[in-house]
Amino acid sequence: MVLFRKRPMDLLSDILSSAGWKNDLLSKGQIFDSFGFHFPCEKSGGFHVVTQGSCYARLAGTTIPLHKGDLIFITRGINHELLSDPKVKVVTIERFLGDKEIRIKKENPVTTFVSVRYEVPPGPIHPLFLELPDYIHIPYETIQAHHALGDIIQILSRELELNLGTDLIVQRLTDILLYYMLRMWLGQHVDSKAGWVKAFHDTLVLYALEKLHNGYSKEWTIESLAKETGVSRANLANRFRDVLGIPPMEYLAKLRMEKAKQMFQKGNMGLEEIAQNVGYASAFSFSKAYKRIFGNSPSREWKRVV
Repeated sequence: MVLFRKRPMDLLSDILSSAGWKNDLLSKGQIFDSFGFHFPCEKSGGFHVVTQGSCYARLAGTTIPLHKGDLIFITRGINHELLSDPKVKVVTIERFLGDKEIRIKKENPVTTFVSVRYEVPPGPIHPLFLELPDYIHIPYETIQAHHALGDIIQILSRELELNLGTDLIVQRLTDILLYYMLRMWLGQHVDSKAGWVKAFHDTLVLYALEKLHNGYSKEWTIESLAKETGVSRANLANRFRDVLGIPPMEYLAKLRMEKAKQMFQKGNMGLEEIAQNVGYASAFSFSKAYKRIFGNSPSREWKRVV
C-alpha cells in the first residue's frame, strides 16, 4: 500500500528552479503598427503571452494563430517569429526595441503581448525538457474557468492595460505562467509509456522522486526509500527503472551531484562543506562518486561550466 503524505516541495518546481534558466524580458506593452519580429533562440526558449488583440507565431515552417489570452512556449533552440500578418516584413526584436520611431502611439494598439527569453546555461539538460515538444501552445479558450493559469493571465493583462506592470512584476508573473503551463501540459499527457512525463503520472515513482528531492542529503538506501513509499524493495526498484530507465540510488547520486554543482556556482562554499550538504562524509568520498558517474573530478568539471 502506497503511503500518501503532504508533499513539502512540488517536483516540477524543483526541476525548474534547478535548471538555472535566466529570464530576459524582451518586450511588454502595446504595438500600434503592423509588425514582424524575429526571435533568435539558438540557446534559449521563447515564451509569449498575448494579452490584447491577435497575431501569429511562425517556426520551422508552421504558422500558429494566437489570440487574446493565448500562451506559447518555444521549448528549445528554435528561432521563431511573431507577426501581425504572415506576409509582413520581419525585423529582429532587438532592432525593434532600439528603434523608437516605429512605436508611435495611435488610438488603439494592434496587439499587446509579453515576450520572455529563457537562457539555457551550458551543461547537461534535465531529461524532462528533452521530452517536451518543439513548442507548447495553450489557447485561452481551452483553460478551464477559475484555473490559476487563466487568473494569472487576467492579472498580467490588467497590469499592462493600466501601464502598471514593472519589469519585475511582469517577469515574476510570466515565470508563474510558465510553471502552470508546463503543469497543464503534463496533465494532458497521461498516456506516456515511459520517461519523465510518465513519472508525473505514476503515483509510486512520483512520490519516491519527491522524497529524494526533498531529502537528497539523507542516508538513503533502497530499503529505507521502499519503506517510505510503502512498497517492497523489488517493486520500487522495478517500477522506478521501468519508468525512468535508472535505479533509484543511481538517480539519487546524480541528483546530489547537480545540487552540489548549484552550491558551487553560488561561490560561498568549499568542496568539503558542499559534500557534507549533499550527503557525503567528506570531499574525498564525494569526488570519488562524482568521477565514477561523470568521468572527471568535480573541481575540473565545474571550472569549465562556471
